[in-house]
Amino acid sequence: STVTGTSTVTGTSTVTGTVVNFPVVERGRQALVIAADQLHTPAGAQPVTGQARLLTAATPRYAYGDRVTVTGHLTAPPLFEDFSYRAYLAQRGIHSVILRAQVTPAPPVAQAWPTALRRDLVGRLYALRLAGQTLLERTLPEPYAALAAGILLGIDAGIPDDLYDRFNATGASHVLVISGSNVALMAATLLALSRRSLGLWALGRWAWLPTLLGIAAYAVLVGGEASVWRAALMGSLVVIATHVRRRGTALVTLAAAGWLMLLFNPSQWQDVGFQLSALATLGLILYTPRLTAWLKLRPGPVFGGAPLGQNWLVGLLHEGGVMTAAASLLTLPLIAYHFARVSLVGLLVNLLIVPAQPLILIAGSAAVALAALGLPWAAPPLLWVAWLGLLWTERLVTWAAALPGASMGVTGYGLPALLLTYAAIAAATLLPAQSPTAPARLLPRLRARLRAPRTVWLTTWLTAPAGLLTLLIAAALVWAAVFTQPDGRLHVYFLDVEQGDGILIQTPGGRQVLIDGGVQSDRLLAQLGAVMPWWDRHLDVLLLTHPDRDHMAAQMGVWSRFRVDHALLTSAATQDPAAEAWRAAATQAGAAPAIQSRGGWLDLGDGVALWTLWPPAEPVRGENADNENSLVTKLVYGDFSVLLTGDAGVVSEAAWLATGASLRATALKVGHHGSRDSTSPALVAAVDPTYAIIQVGAANPYGHPAPDVLDRLAGRVLLRTDEHGRITLSSDGRTVWVATAR
Repeated sequence: STVTGTSTVTGTSTVTGTVVNFPVVERGRQALVIAADQLHTPAGAQPVTGQARLLTAATPRYAYGDRVTVTGHLTAPPLFEDFSYRAYLAQRGIHSVILRAQVTPAPPVAQAWPTALRRDLVGRLYALRLAGQTLLERTLPEPYAALAAGILLGIDAGIPDDLYDRFNATGASHVLVISGSNVALMAATLLALSRRSLGLWALGRWAWLPTLLGIAAYAVLVGGEASVWRAALMGSLVVIATHVRRRGTALVTLAAAGWLMLLFNPSQWQDVGFQLSALATLGLILYTPRLTAWLKLRPGPVFGGAPLGQNWLVGLLHEGGVMTAAASLLTLPLIAYHFARVSLVGLLVNLLIVPAQPLILIAGSAAVALAALGLPWAAPPLLWVAWLGLLWTERLVTWAAALPGASMGVTGYGLPALLLTYAAIAAATLLPAQSPTAPARLLPRLRARLRAPRTVWLTTWLTAPAGLLTLLIAAALVWAAVFTQPDGRLHVYFLDVEQGDGILIQTPGGRQVLIDGGVQSDRLLAQLGAVMPWWDRHLDVLLLTHPDRDHMAAQMGVWSRFRVDHALLTSAATQDPAAEAWRAAATQAGAAPAIQSRGGWLDLGDGVALWTLWPPAEPVRGENADNENSLVTKLVYGDFSVLLTGDAGVVSEAAWLATGASLRATALKVGHHGSRDSTSPALVAAVDPTYAIIQVGAANPYGHPAPDVLDRLAGRVLLRTDEHGRITLSSDGRTVWVATAR
């Protein structure tokens, strides 16, 4: 029988198979594709074939080639109103999904040597890919680590949805995945480097050979999946077209390559990625020489002109603009047809981000290669260079996405209109060349203006040797590090982790304490990346108030990203099975968990102290004991203080009040996201806060914050993460500054 997913299977099924994808984690869930070989039934195990996709917990992490047993609901992929997920998976040879999957390891079985050899080779490639991803995550802040993983490794699962939407809106999403266009950009840079790399060597007309080898090595390094080889093939065609300088030869090569890919996988013609890659490559071959001639521009480093080091910036801008325009000419109609949207700023955005892509592609790939060679200690400086390119790209796309007309809807653009558009483009392409148009006649005037004495300085800067680029990069990194040094103030960041708690404390001297983190690791890491220094991958203290998922789950992603010195939790959490994985991760990271209880305190330096008010050494029992055992602390710096209450409720609050402890504070982190069972009138009166902060998710199903709690906080400055985003309180010990993300 075959696992085809042609009908829904009622009840629970158990399937055994082998993981055949590179598992990625997105929104706290791990995506696996298994090649099934056994379906377990009451009558026994039956042999099956086919592939199924499933989501499971982020830990433990599985790898390509692992044999697993999966229990869940085996069914056909769903059909959505505006998207056929079933057809999408079918193009990838997957015809089933397993819902609510429970995965356990299964014993390996002997395989025929061709299968074993292939899986061993692919497994090694995926291991290199994982090493590269680990390096990026350990070195770069978010969202730049996720962007780099998408651009360099084709792993785009970690890119935040809102950021991905901004790239889509501005027509720049092609740089986020391994595609023909970004491989063509890498080919352009490699070609320029091979022709003359800072005067060290000159390969001249043979420069295309190392460029093709570099593209092949890049494809292997990022995992060697079918889509990657497709992009590598398309990028190689651009190099071949450049070398032979015969459009007919390049077109025949493109047609042959497309025919072979479709012969290997006929359903690929329905893949939008395949269509866009093929059309982008066709546009580069057909229109790059035409646009260069029409604009009367000297060919740059890709198409046989000045090598890198001479007119380097002009060359990059020229090649970027011409290549983007050439590729967009054929892909824009297809984008409008498939996605019913076009970007009016796409060409401008791509022109401005193209100069940054070589920094990302070359420096980032070199760093990943060092990690693959077992030299990860040498990679960070290269990734810092790549970070500059990523920062420029992300900031520019974010700016452009807010412009009017950045993304416009297209209605009524169906298949007939698409075919008519391409027919018109084909007719215009086949027409004989006409006399220069008005825009072309303007170029000589602009060039004359640039030669004017008052713009000599600009021309000199633009034509400076590539050594200037090195100095600019070094200066940018130095100043970026300088501006992220501690500023002598205490900062308390209430992170926007949706329905959950996540608080980062930065002392005047730069020590950092993370309390809780919410549910989604990618959300927490993006928030940390926005407030921590870009070069800093270190936390002094990781503190867990209690092991509820909306406080602990996201912290599980911190251990692999940061070096943590100390891990703190309550005695109740040491006995809770839910925190077992957290405790194991802390021990493995070398931060053996230590218990905090009432009466303890941490000296964070610079006059900052974190006092523990609750719970007692012996955990409290009874209803809601998990919440009532929350770690409650008071942060004190001079006249400024913050009471941090976790999910503690009115039972615990009564105990604090009975001890006579000093609860008065400048700010109160409202307990349990504003639940009606917390923040009693007596507590509000005892704390008497100027500021009340509620960490809560928008439209959460719990009704938080409760109206009664809001009434009790009337007259205070009320700040909510669902309304204000990330909230920052800063103080020099006397004055308080408040900032919000929205």
